[in-house]
Amino acid sequence: MLTSFRWLQELCPIEADVHEVAHRITQAGLEVEAIEEKGANLSGVVIAEVRTKAPHPKRDKLMLVTVFDGEAEHEVVCGAPNVPEPGGRVLFARPGAVLPNGLQIGSRKVGGIESSGMICSEAELEIGADVDGIFIVDTENAALPGDDGAHALDLHDFILDIGLTPNRPDCLGHVGIAREIGLLFGKPCEPRKAAGPRRTFAAEASFQVDQPTTDLVPLWDNESELIDAPGLPSISVEIVNGDRCPRYGAALVSGVEVAPSPFWLQYRLHNLGLRALSNVVDATNLILLEWGHPIHGFGLSRLRGSKVVVRLATDGETMATLDGVERTFTPDDLLICDGEGPVAVAGVMGGANSEIQDDTKDILIECAYFDPRSIRRTSRRLGVHTDSSHRFERGVDPQAVPQVLASAASLIAELGGGAAATTAIDRVAIAYAPKSISFRPARAAQLLGTPIEADESERILEAVGCRIVEKSETSLTVEAPSWRPDVSREVDLIEEVARVRGYDQIPTAVPRVHPSESGTPEPLRFISALRTAAVTSGLYEAVNYGFLSVNDLQKARVSTDVVALANPLSEERAVMRTSLMPGLTGAATRAQRHGATDVRLFELARTFHPSDDVLPREDTTLAIVLAGDRPGWIGGDRVFDFYDGKGVVEAILDRVIGQEPGIAQGEVPAFMHPKRSAVVSLASRPIGFVGEIHPDVGDALELHGRVVYAEIDVATLHALFEELGPPQAHELPRFPAVTRDIAMLVREEFTAGEIAAALSEASGGLAESVHLFDLYRGDQIPEGHRSLAFRVTYRDPESTLTDKRVDKVHGKVAKLARDRFEATIR
Repeated sequence: MLTSFRWLQELCPIEADVHEVAHRITQAGLEVEAIEEKGANLSGVVIAEVRTKAPHPKRDKLMLVTVFDGEAEHEVVCGAPNVPEPGGRVLFARPGAVLPNGLQIGSRKVGGIESSGMICSEAELEIGADVDGIFIVDTENAALPGDDGAHALDLHDFILDIGLTPNRPDCLGHVGIAREIGLLFGKPCEPRKAAGPRRTFAAEASFQVDQPTTDLVPLWDNESELIDAPGLPSISVEIVNGDRCPRYGAALVSGVEVAPSPFWLQYRLHNLGLRALSNVVDATNLILLEWGHPIHGFGLSRLRGSKVVVRLATDGETMATLDGVERTFTPDDLLICDGEGPVAVAGVMGGANSEIQDDTKDILIECAYFDPRSIRRTSRRLGVHTDSSHRFERGVDPQAVPQVLASAASLIAELGGGAAATTAIDRVAIAYAPKSISFRPARAAQLLGTPIEADESERILEAVGCRIVEKSETSLTVEAPSWRPDVSREVDLIEEVARVRGYDQIPTAVPRVHPSESGTPEPLRFISALRTAAVTSGLYEAVNYGFLSVNDLQKARVSTDVVALANPLSEERAVMRTSLMPGLTGAATRAQRHGATDVRLFELARTFHPSDDVLPREDTTLAIVLAGDRPGWIGGDRVFDFYDGKGVVEAILDRVIGQEPGIAQGEVPAFMHPKRSAVVSLASRPIGFVGEIHPDVGDALELHGRVVYAEIDVATLHALFEELGPPQAHELPRFPAVTRDIAMLVREEFTAGEIAAALSEASGGLAESVHLFDLYRGDQIPEGHRSLAFRVTYRDPESTLTDKRVDKVHGKVAKLARDRFEATIR
């Protein structure tokens, strides 16, 4: 949030510079991310008086303007359409001045005439947004030619960019931040009650209320010029849905002239990131920035039926909002209506049918407290996030309604030259009940790790705004301030005590570690080993959200039997994932969009599935994705394929289990390629799958090229690990190995895995390993067949093998291949 330090000083005068204040509030939790000084870089820009102006002799759209800067006259060529008549004052950059945008001012010829210096616009000096004309000094300003421009216009300020956390809506206005500064510097700073405008009128005839003593509240104590009540229609306010709008206030201002705002107001709004529009609209924005409490102004003549009704929408009800968009509402949307229909979306945006226009004379000012959850739901459903909704959905101060109305009515009346009603409607549907909280100093000391005196705690909590309602030797009972919706529990009070005392007052101590007798649980050690194995296999870990949308699951062709969130962050995060595949491939897609040529990612995380228990079932899964080009030293890069995925899976399982998995065709998920995928098994038990993602799914997920994906069920793998035990080191062989190759022609129905297992079995334990090293389909191979070549490594751990013995065993291996698999030995 952008904050004016000068405004803060007006609200809470303290003797501290901006940097000290920034440091103190940052230490207390309001992080100041940046400080920008305003009005300090206008050296050489002075007030100048226009002496003469005449058309340029050679350029139709230019003028020759003579200005006096207090020292000398300068002739300037100017193209602005609003050069004032002689006697008017402007901002003049003398030759040699450097503007905030870095432009150095000098003398140069324009159309053959020397132009010395420059008459400046707001935008060129970065004191406003107007680029259509030069800045004209107001006639009420007493500055003389030659006076420093920044000093004459009172431009100096510091703008603090404060990063607020969502739990501090009280600091979304300058009053809240000033209150915080007063708290930290030990100077109570309660907002001053607004003074009334110069002219007021009695409002009893202007409001229709059932109980005048409770529904009407006086706005000011000071005396103003009381004029005859204007002939305004009598306004009534009705709250139909009090749970959505517990409090609604309305004030009247009459006889307003809509016009541009004075420069001081435009400049303040500009520094705080808002564009000046008109005096009335700018006043509502200034009140929002001051109090952090949004208000809205209605053109009174455009309120049909002279009434305001706060109610829920009917299904399909429509209204055009101020941005020109026709909105359609649901029965969950809260609306502000007049006698015939909606005129505003409560807490979000006003309607085009009741906006303040140039001819508006009478204004109804709305200041209300809306249920934060109601505003949040409507804002998200409509896709509209405004300064108002940002504050209402976090929670404003329900007790500040009369004060905010008083400030708003007084400001609008003064800026517009009108008169304000002395009283306002303050309808309370549900009375505010302060939260009562118990605070124990002993508990605070326990949580903070440092002694907390009861008297100090009481002093701090009262300074925060809490009211002490009961006190005993061991505890305090306090009522939380209405402007702090985040303070609702004892730990919140403890946090307030800690941050006001200063987090640096909490001693630093190394905690004593009590090691567990059993150490880290074995399942966690197994998962850690699995993660390490994936990293050492050349993969990079990805961490994705556990929440996604049903549409994400549908595009990925994974289970849509989901666990839905009761209060999702957004529609894109509405359900819990049933598979790691959408999230991991989404990370691959983003990497490819950013130019990654090879993607090697894994994720070791949980998926969530509905169950009959209170909590959903959680399954831990290892997922792997490979996409793009596999870097190669010889022959250049190649696209990742099935065998790359197979190799990664084998490498991981070898490091964790110490055994080679079986890779064979079988049933795989619908998102996998039916011909380029296989089931991964270990000890004859399936533990996952590996292969290429189906091309249609890849297109739906916006993946480029062929993408390899694999999943391993960690629970099954861990059960096998416990059954088989960790990898065992073996004695180094004392005798040499002998290798033999065997090539055969077999039918497609026999897998390479089962043939290799049978060959190993036929060796009588003499085969140390059997590896497939060649597969061929093509010419001279009968249809429905393929050629497989295996390399068999023989070794006897007790003696050196002879050729005769190896030949005999190898013959048995070949015979088994012929008999069992009807193989033709080649």
